Amino acid sequence: MLEDILVQSSPIYPLWALIMLILSLLLVDRKSYKYLLPHGILGAIITGVILLIFSDLINAWEYIEAEPYIMLGIPVFIGIAWFATIIIFLWALPREESHWISYLYIALYAFLGAGLDNFFHNLGLRLYADWYGAWIWFFVLYFNFWINYKIYLFRKNKKL
Repeated sequence: MLEDILVQSSPIYPLWALIMLILSLLLVDRKSYKYLLPHGILGAIITGVILLIFSDLINAWEYIEAEPYIMLGIPVFIGIAWFATIIIFLWALPREESHWISYLYIALYAFLGAGLDNFFHNLGLRLYADWYGAWIWFFVLYFNFWINYKIYLFRKNKKL
């Protein structure tokens, strides 16, 4: 039955999305989740654009065993996982006033994301171009988390 649902897709994609969603629902309190929900959606969209640029425009990689659950060349389950990841990321932001701690926190998430990217590559679910290495993704992820951090700070400072 599971094979009928997944068709040609690897079970890793929906499993990863489910784990991240459950983790976000368990960790983040209801009030914070409601506040961070638009950030999660926007963060998933921003990440989707970055993934689209890297996978389709500059051909850094391609996703394997993701059919038929692909939208614009990106597995839908990856978008769901990113939605939950951004919510957890923003919820767990250090409350310190010094920005260097926040930037160190962003670097930690980028490092973990690059490691996860390499994990998907090693599973054969994300094939790299010859010129691409997982270390490149660290800088892209840092930029991604930094953008989401700045949007969050803007909304928080404007009390939106």
